[in-house]
Amino acid sequence: MNRIEITPMNESNVSAVAQVASENLPEAWSLETYRNQLSNPNDFTFLACLDGEPAGFISVWYVLDEAEINNVAVSEKFRRKGIASALFAAVEKALPNAQRWVLEVRESNEKAISLYKKLGFENAGIRKNFYSKPMENAIIMVKRHGEEV
Repeated sequence: MNRIEITPMNESNVSAVAQVASENLPEAWSLETYRNQLSNPNDFTFLACLDGEPAGFISVWYVLDEAEINNVAVSEKFRRKGIASALFAAVEKALPNAQRWVLEVRESNEKAISLYKKLGFENAGIRKNFYSKPMENAIIMVKRHGEEV
């Protein structure tokens, strides 16, 4: 069937978001942190389910005209099924006025970097020793909409 359903994070699915995060991100936020985001008007977190099973999520903070992507994760058994692309499409649809999108990605995460480039992101710099578990540099990637500055 392979039906992807994207829904905003809410009280009924916040635990699923936290579970996907804890299973896929070495520095995952806690369930309490995700619950706190429910009252943050700048938070746009979406859960992707594939055939009803939690498969991935994206967490974005939107301030003024900038969208900062905090976390993106897709569970391993659901990868290469279009879930990350669907999550990005959902959040871009929810934030049509965002002019600048920013994210950090581990320098070694070639698959994610490739996906982000396909989605229109470009390398903008390096954050030295940004990640721990293990310690690693982050590549800063940016995508712009509208007028170029």
